[in-house]
Amino acid sequence: MDNIPTRFVLNGCAMRKDIPLVHGTVWGLEGRLAVFRPPHTACLNCFIAEAPPKEIFPVVGATPGVIGCMQVVETLKLLTGQGTTLDGKLLLWDGTTMQFRTLNVVRDPECPTCGR
Repeated sequence: MDNIPTRFVLNGCAMRKDIPLVHGTVWGLEGRLAVFRPPHTACLNCFIAEAPPKEIFPVVGATPGVIGCMQVVETLKLLTGQGTTLDGKLLLWDGTTMQFRTLNVVRDPECPTCGR
């Protein structure tokens, strides 16, 4: 999905059906990847409180390929139970330096989707 409002719909559906949401985004030569599994982790709405204004954003063709392949790997791990998934974490990929960082994503107890 290329917009946040649609991803919010998927987030709510994943929560209702109790299935993980494997989330990936790109911007130029940067990408982000996360696995949301409420109530065990934050949901997408905890991480992104509201949709940013609509705009045209840069995409370098290889970046969606890199992030998309990593989404497939996360999905295969979820389906097979093998390996460790990115539950509760955000993976940041910088294609300009070819470096990765991983950050924790914390649940928001006041989240309108998965909070109280």
